[in-house]
Amino acid sequence: MKSEQQEIFENRAAYQNKATENHCPNCDEPLVFGLKDKYHEFSMGLSTVLQLLLVAEKEGYVPKLPDEWVIQVLNDFRIE
Repeated sequence: MKSEQQEIFENRAAYQNKATENHCPNCDEPLVFGLKDKYHEFSMGLSTVLQLLLVAEKEGYVPKLPDEWVIQVLNDFRIE
């Protein structure tokens, strides 16, 4: 029997070549990406993608991002 963590890692989402400008008046996401895993189609907002990029930078998986860029992203997308 697979562990929950193993199942999560084996069910990765893939970009579906869909990015849509969000026209939702009650949403703060300017851009939403279409994703699909083995079982679902779903969306992910740009702010989530940027949060994940900042985590990857903190963990050393991507090069250090310019401080000015990080500050602007944190402010523009209200990321903590």
